[in-house]
Amino acid sequence: MRRSFFIIWLGFMLALNGISQEMLTMPGENPVIKQALSSKDFKSYKIVYTAPINLPFFDDFKQKGVFPDTSRWMDNNVFINTDFPVFPPSWGAATFDAIDAKGDIYGDANPLQFLSDVLTSKPIRLDSIFLPSKRAITPADSVYLSFYYQPQGRGNDPQPLDSLVLEFGHFTTDSVFSYIDSIEVPVSIFIGDTDTIFPGDKLSSPCDENWWTQVFDTLYFTDYVTLPCDSVFVPQAVWEWAWSSEGMPLDTFRVKNDSDYFKQVLVPIKDERFFRNDFQFRFYNYASIASDNLQSWQSNCDYWNVDYIYLNIGRSKGDTTYKDITFVERAPSFLSEFSAMPFSQYRNDPTNVMKGGFEMYISNLDKINETASYSYEVFDDAGGLVYDYSGGNYSLEVFSEYGFVTYLPFAYPPVNGIFPPFGSRDSAYFDIIHYLIPIETVAGLGDTVQMRQKFSNYYAYDDGTPEFGYGLTPAGAKLAYQFTLSQRDTLRAIEMFFNKTLTNANEQFFNLAIWKDLNGTPGDLVYIQENEKPVFSDNLYQFHTYYLDSAVPVQGTFYVGWIQETYHNLNVGFDSYNDASSHIFYNTTGAWDRTSYKGSLLIRPILGKNLIEVPVQKSTSADLFRIAPNPCRSGIIELKFCEYTKGEIDPQIVNLKDEIVSQMVVEVFNLLGQKVFAALYQPQINLSHLNEGVYIVRINNSYSGQTMVEKLIISK
Repeated sequence: MRRSFFIIWLGFMLALNGISQEMLTMPGENPVIKQALSSKDFKSYKIVYTAPINLPFFDDFKQKGVFPDTSRWMDNNVFINTDFPVFPPSWGAATFDAIDAKGDIYGDANPLQFLSDVLTSKPIRLDSIFLPSKRAITPADSVYLSFYYQPQGRGNDPQPLDSLVLEFGHFTTDSVFSYIDSIEVPVSIFIGDTDTIFPGDKLSSPCDENWWTQVFDTLYFTDYVTLPCDSVFVPQAVWEWAWSSEGMPLDTFRVKNDSDYFKQVLVPIKDERFFRNDFQFRFYNYASIASDNLQSWQSNCDYWNVDYIYLNIGRSKGDTTYKDITFVERAPSFLSEFSAMPFSQYRNDPTNVMKGGFEMYISNLDKINETASYSYEVFDDAGGLVYDYSGGNYSLEVFSEYGFVTYLPFAYPPVNGIFPPFGSRDSAYFDIIHYLIPIETVAGLGDTVQMRQKFSNYYAYDDGTPEFGYGLTPAGAKLAYQFTLSQRDTLRAIEMFFNKTLTNANEQFFNLAIWKDLNGTPGDLVYIQENEKPVFSDNLYQFHTYYLDSAVPVQGTFYVGWIQETYHNLNVGFDSYNDASSHIFYNTTGAWDRTSYKGSLLIRPILGKNLIEVPVQKSTSADLFRIAPNPCRSGIIELKFCEYTKGEIDPQIVNLKDEIVSQMVVEVFNLLGQKVFAALYQPQINLSHLNEGVYIVRINNSYSGQTMVEKLIISK
């Protein structure tokens, strides 16, 4: 078996007993402890420069990804989304909070103010413009940077001492250490007469023999090691304050700003020191988490939303309108209650689960009316048109005077049909695309927004993004989430998303529970699965599946949830965008009550057929994998994971959890080290296109950072 190693190189409680309540907190993740490597002991380095971009600079954050566009921005700390902003200038915004790009609470988070998310522009050519001809930019060109911002949004409000800050900057002649570049090399290049390297041996980096590493594990000929290669430096930047806002709740913000949900800011750039080819600007926020004696509440917090950032010459402080017609919120679900549901349940009663109509928010940001058409189309998962709708043409009033479009065919269109049930299929999806098309042909004018309606084997009221965290206290508190079926079914598992906290304080035992209905509230307890714990993922907003030890038949209305074993806040994800509060019940006093919070829980029951993916052994790790058949004649192989268990000499076959195998990549190399195949993990891999010979199969597990390697012989 070939393994891969990363070698570290050398030389370098609030007392809540007796209190019964439900609580809504901010979501967050635990910090990932990262080793800080100083550059001072490295003898090799390289400086990385970023090429500047030209004016104009504009970003309205209309994109599918969650990270900023790398063609405009230098970092990826902020979250690009449609979940947190409330009525932004256009759909999509950059959200600043207290978690980093991996969804981890910042390591220096504390109850006082700490520097949190940063959004830094790429260097910008503020020295020259190039069209219609090249010339220098001067203060007379009236350069302005404008943007819209909003505190809190649908999340937690930033406190008065928290803030959102804008700074201007440029590079100096110095450089600063950024990170260590590394290289993965085969152990075979270090091995001479022996086929083994033992703990305590030293390996020199192929980039610089002065960089050496000490081995802490036995290495063999087929192993790989990761060694330092370069200290990467970047140009040093200096920054100056340009604008800031103190934290406040959204309601207070609206009172101060004529009831507007977002406020536009225009900042002039007059200082000649900034008229250079490496001008930059950056936003960042200061945040503060809950106090130390509330550890199970120490999660994400202090949200700011920023949108519609525009930098150009020839502007003024009155330049506040834009030739733009746009959708404001994301495309809505066509289902009356759910964002997703089992296809079998939909198929049994398709008409009653559909909305009659929905609401669209459309805005004209120009200073004059713009005539446009609105329509939508529904496509099945084969790309075929199912049905469509046209709202005709309409003259869109100016948003700054009249607000959102209220014309009924645009603002309140009907759901013009149902989704085809597709016979006995287990799952399906439908893409709904909304179009806003101007009658006048103007480049870039108009908008499109899209959503995917999913039908699988689970119910979801939520949209998958937790703006808050929900919890109960004391020990013995119960949470029940209501679902109603159109036909009998079998409950197989429950998906949940739990927010991490700074100190893992919410990693407490609870009992998974299922109740019957009693006149619209939870009734008899029909199933309990004891001693479960919140399980977290390194991926942003990934659910964990709790498989039931025994399948539970359900019909009509049923409830899934938990019974707490401790008083700690379990901090389950809470979606404030979609309101399912009428289906959330809690019991802290012996009687059931409906929640007082508007939103939905990130809890999803899985129903239907026996889950093929249910592991026989609930394993979260594997020591190695096996290839069968090996040697292989057809080129089609199966991959099976193995684990050494106590008392067993030989490794035993195990089935890994879905959240683990979904993060695995399979790579195949020939003996020259050339990669000849790469794909996401599947139990069966087709390598029939490869010639006869010996190959190395490597599985990279990004869930755990583990790498496993086996040899494959193809003999045709």
